[in-house]
Amino acid sequence: MIYKKYSFDSEAQAIGLINALGTFEEEGKVYPSHIHTVVKLGFLTTNVADEDNPPIFSDKYSVDVLWRGLEVDEEENAIFPEGWQEYEVTGLSNYKHNFFGLTYEE
Repeated sequence: MIYKKYSFDSEAQAIGLINALGTFEEEGKVYPSHIHTVVKLGFLTTNVADEDNPPIFSDKYSVDVLWRGLEVDEEENAIFPEGWQEYEVTGLSNYKHNFFGLTYEE
């Protein structure tokens, strides 16, 4: 399992890549057919809001993914699905969300 964070220009862009991982439709609803865990965090706040400071929201749509069962290359590096790496966020401390105490990989 590999935990990564992503930041997209829009919700539609994120949904497009999520759906490209694999879906099926049943009774008019779309469900994932992949084994990865995707958490749509949305537009996160960029400040600590309180009574005196209203929240300021990022213009980026955030998603966390717990990748499972990825293929690896000859050097044992995970091969991520096409289109995801350019939106990967690095250099962050683990915040806002985590998967059972796992830390994301930078």
